[in-house]
Amino acid sequence: MKLVEKLIGAVKRMGREMLYLGWTLAGTGLVLVTLSSTTLHRGIYISVAGLGLHLLGTVLDYIDDEKESDKNEE
Repeated sequence: MKLVEKLIGAVKRMGREMLYLGWTLAGTGLVLVTLSSTTLHRGIYISVAGLGLHLLGTVLDYIDDEKESDKNEE
């Protein structure tokens, strides 16, 4: 049960991060609209990779925070 709660917490944290990144994602989309062909494809790959890395960092940070809070509860 505790694993499910942690998973739900991580998903919520990623959702909040997406909201926090709203303007950044909108700006990225605006730039991508102006690109074409190979440059567009590379821009999409780079943007998706950057977003993925950011969200991975968010999950790792969440896991670290949970470990720390578990230590403090003991």
